[in-house]
Amino acid sequence: MAGCLLPYDPLEHTNMFSKAESEESDEEDGTGNVTRMVMRPPGHSGKAKKGHLCLDASFETGNLGRVDYISEFEYDLYVRSDSCNPRHRFWFNFTIDNVRLDQRVILNIINFSRESTLLSAGLTPLIKSITRPHWERMPTTQVFYHQSPHHGDRYILSLALNFDVEEDVYQVALTYPYSFSKLQFYLDLIDEHFPSIIHREIIGHTIQNRPVDLLTITNQATESDEETKPLRKKTVFIICRSHPGESPASIVCQGLIDFLVSSEPIARALREFIEFKIIPMINPDGVFNGNERSSMVGADLNRVWNDYSEYFHPTVKAAMDAIRHLDEQPDSNLEFILDLHAHHSLLGTFLYGNSYDDFLRFERHLLFGKIYSQTVEDFCMGNCMYNKDNLKSGTARRFLSHTVKEHVNVYSFFISMMGFQLPNSSDILLYDEEGYQRAGRNMARALFEYYKIVGHIPASYIQSLHPAPGRKKTKYEVQSTYRNFRSEGKQHASRIDGKEGEEGDGSAFASYRRANRLILEIEPCFTQNPSFRPFLRKPVTIQVKDSMDSRSTTPLSNGQSSSSGGNSDPKVPSIPSLSVIDFSSLTMSRKELRQLHRRNSPSI
Repeated sequence: MAGCLLPYDPLEHTNMFSKAESEESDEEDGTGNVTRMVMRPPGHSGKAKKGHLCLDASFETGNLGRVDYISEFEYDLYVRSDSCNPRHRFWFNFTIDNVRLDQRVILNIINFSRESTLLSAGLTPLIKSITRPHWERMPTTQVFYHQSPHHGDRYILSLALNFDVEEDVYQVALTYPYSFSKLQFYLDLIDEHFPSIIHREIIGHTIQNRPVDLLTITNQATESDEETKPLRKKTVFIICRSHPGESPASIVCQGLIDFLVSSEPIARALREFIEFKIIPMINPDGVFNGNERSSMVGADLNRVWNDYSEYFHPTVKAAMDAIRHLDEQPDSNLEFILDLHAHHSLLGTFLYGNSYDDFLRFERHLLFGKIYSQTVEDFCMGNCMYNKDNLKSGTARRFLSHTVKEHVNVYSFFISMMGFQLPNSSDILLYDEEGYQRAGRNMARALFEYYKIVGHIPASYIQSLHPAPGRKKTKYEVQSTYRNFRSEGKQHASRIDGKEGEEGDGSAFASYRRANRLILEIEPCFTQNPSFRPFLRKPVTIQVKDSMDSRSTTPLSNGQSSSSGGNSDPKVPSIPSLSVIDFSSLTMSRKELRQLHRRNSPSI
C-alpha cells in the first residue's frame, strides 16, 4: 500500500535477509544483538542442517546478546544490556527458526539483573509463530524460574520447547512487544480518521532523529449549551513509555486513546469538558533498539527530570517545555499529569503519588486514587504509595509536583506485567492485550467519575447522555446492564445454569456478581434476548499453583508426537502439549469444570 507505514513484524521478515545482510545491518545500529546465529555442534561446519537452531534478535525491539551451545538439547542465552548501561538486563525478544519436527530443547536465560520479579510468582513468557500469530503465554509446566548451581547459584529462567511445525518461525518475548513503528502506524491511522477530534504535532526529536508526538484530544466544536459550557476546559497531561521494556503501558495508552475518540457517551462527555494532552512514547530510541530501561545514551529518562540536558535528554526537555507552556498560561486549567508505567514485581493497577505538608492539598491529592479504587476491581490500593522520597527526586512525579502550580495532581500510574487479584481470593486474572486496553478505558472512566463528583461535568449534561428509550445499548454501557441483571436475580441465574424453568446451581450468577462491571465487559442486556448465554471475556481466572497451564488459547503442540511411544532419551524431558479449556461458557457447574480441568491437564 503506497504511502502507508506498516508496523514491522519480525516473523514476516525473518527469512527475507541473508546472513551477510543481517550482520551488516547489525554493525550499523550497534546494538550488539544476536543476528541470525546458527547453533552448530562443536566441529561442525558448512551448511546448517535442520535442527541447528537459528536465533535472531536484530529486528526492532529485539534483545538477545549471546547464545552458548551446551548440548543438542540445551542452550544458554544472555540478555543484552541496555545501550551504554550494563546495569539493566530483563527484557528479551527473539525469534527461532530452522527447527526440526518434534525437536525438543531447553533455553536457559541466565543473566537477569533482577531476582525479585513476577517470574517467581508464575509469570511466563509469551510465544507465537507464523502459523499461530496470536500471542499466548507458555504454561508453567514448561517454564521454570529457579536457582541454578551450574550458573553460580544465580536465578535463571528455563524454557522447555517442543517444535511441532518444521517450517515455522517462533518468537519469544517477556511481554507483549509494542514497537515505535507500530505506534507510528497507529497514530497515522487515527489522525486520518478523526481529524476533528485529534490534533497531532511533533514537539521534538530524539538523538537518533526520531519524532516525539504530542496528541491533543478534545472536541473542536462544542456540543453543550452555553449555560453548561465551562469557561475553560480542564487539561489532563499523560506521558508514556519512559522505560522501553514496559510495553504494556503503551497498550494501556492505546486503549485510552481508542476510548476517547469513540462515540461512547462517557468519551463524548470527556471530550466536551476535558482536554487531553498525550505523549504516547517519550523514549523512541530506547524502544527501537530493544533496551529495557534506558535511552540510547544509557540514561533512565524517569530519573533525569531534575537535571535534564537538551543534548542528552531532548525528549524530556520537549515534554517539560510543553508542560511549562500549559502551566504558565494565566488562565491555566492543567489539573492532572499522569506518567504511565508497567511493574515487574507487583500485581494490579495502582498509583504512586506525593505527600504534602498542606493537609487540604494532600486530601485533594488522595481523592483520585479513592475514586479509581471504587471504579474498577483490578485497582490495588495496598500497592499505592504517597511520599516525598529523595531517592526518586529525579522522577517526573516528584519533580513536577513542586514545579507546576499547587492545584495540579501528579501521579505515576502502574499496571502489572502479569495480572491482578480480586479481594479475598488467591486467583490471578491474567492480563492480555485486550485486558491492557480495557485498563486504558477504565482510566478514562475513573477520570469521568472524578470530574462528575467535583462538579466540573454538570449533572444536566450527564442526564442528557442517558440512552433514548428503545435504543440498543452498547457493550460499554455496562452499568445499567449489570444493574438489570442483578435485579432479576435467580431468574437469570436459572436461565444461565440450567434450562428455562429449571433451577441451576447459581455459579454463573455468582461469577457475575463478583465480576466488576468495568473489568469484565458484558454483552447487551439479557432482558432483550432471554435465550442469550453470557460469557466472560479474557482475562480468565487462573490458579497459580496448579492450573496455570490452562491459560493457552491455541495449542503450540498438537500432542501427537508427545503421546506416541514416549521419549527414551533421559536427557530430554517429557514436554506435554498445552491443554485448552473452554472458559468462554459458564453453563457448567464448578464441580463439572474442575472435572473437565483434571481430564485435560497433562501429567508429567
